[in-house]
Amino acid sequence: MRKTVTYIFSIIILSSCGPTEELVVPPDPPVEEPFSAFEMLWATRVDFEKEVVGTDNTLEYGDHMLVGGDIGDPATIKAFNKMTGQKDWEYVYEALGNSEIYYALLVDKHYVAVTGRAIFVYDLEARAVLWTYGFIDEGGYQRSKGPVHHDGRIYIEVISNGIHAPDRLSEMMSFDLLTGDRRIDYHAPTDSLGGKNLSPPVFYTDAELGKELMIMNERHYALRPPEDSRQDMIAIDTETGEIVWRAKDVTAEFASNGSHPPVLYKDIVITGAAWRIHALDAKTGEKLWSYSFDYPWSIWNKTNHLVHGDRLYVNNGQHDVTCLDPSTGQLLWNNPEGGANCTDNMVYYEKEDLLVFTAWGYGSVMILDALTGKTVHRERSYANSSYNNDVVYDEERDLFFTSSYKHAIAFRVHRP
Repeated sequence: MRKTVTYIFSIIILSSCGPTEELVVPPDPPVEEPFSAFEMLWATRVDFEKEVVGTDNTLEYGDHMLVGGDIGDPATIKAFNKMTGQKDWEYVYEALGNSEIYYALLVDKHYVAVTGRAIFVYDLEARAVLWTYGFIDEGGYQRSKGPVHHDGRIYIEVISNGIHAPDRLSEMMSFDLLTGDRRIDYHAPTDSLGGKNLSPPVFYTDAELGKELMIMNERHYALRPPEDSRQDMIAIDTETGEIVWRAKDVTAEFASNGSHPPVLYKDIVITGAAWRIHALDAKTGEKLWSYSFDYPWSIWNKTNHLVHGDRLYVNNGQHDVTCLDPSTGQLLWNNPEGGANCTDNMVYYEKEDLLVFTAWGYGSVMILDALTGKTVHRERSYANSSYNNDVVYDEERDLFFTSSYKHAIAFRVHRP
């Protein structure tokens, strides 16, 4: 009887409260993903049989990102699908022995590769080697720095008489891209200043004189310590082989900028030397301006200078990335932590006005505001493996590619 009375009383109370309202539980607030300027698309092991792979070559062609093989391997080209990351094919040039690719560049469909023993050109469409030249076996040479491409020819410095010999002879050799026909374009013999080194060349056309000039750095005292070295810049008439001008003592000590060609801005040729950037008249070799940095000398060899529009971007191996006006040498900005020992090429991302590159010294992919120098993002590593290779860009797909010591990687970049 007591349970019944309680039940009836409960009904009366509930009835007096009017219609019941549905209990609404507020949803959890949305979780916003943290913004990142670096968006990884895929990462694929370069070699599943090796924990660490040392390679210095990242290129892109057609549907594929191209990566070289490991140190001590035969010359190897690995092709990863740009959209999926799958390794679609691999070429191993076993006839050259264990001689990995040190330098590589792409000219149309032609993959130009330089190993410790040889240079060869691989047709990426035909999947075949067009020609090979053995520096040691065929010419008794040792290869040095390069290569660069100009007007259907591949240019590279070669050294005879032994790379460490006092009477070493440095020469600029060039090859026809398609046939391999070769010639010597400039001799830099030993003189009273000792053996020499040549940087890769840049080419300038003097419209007034109707001449094409091959311009490069020439380092004297090649076997002496850096503080005893001297750096000239020379311009060679490509038709006659004659020296048109020589700028002596661009620096009288700490010669540098030997691994990359000088760069051109209109009629100005620009190079690094010691702790300075120098600009010369490309027609005459007259010195126009110099910009001095307040840090110790460095080699200017790891990263080539980049000219984009009316801006010059440089990194000399210190942590600084600097932007100068190439016409005057005026400082536009300096980022003292922009990226130590940047790899060979900075990429200017026009869509967002960003600089994208790998700082080998940081083991990171760096994204800098190209207009202000501000660091937008530093991508430090992936799977506990630091980044160590050039960044390359596919404009059609709006994709960047690079690699670490373990993975080939594709990514996109976003401005905050």
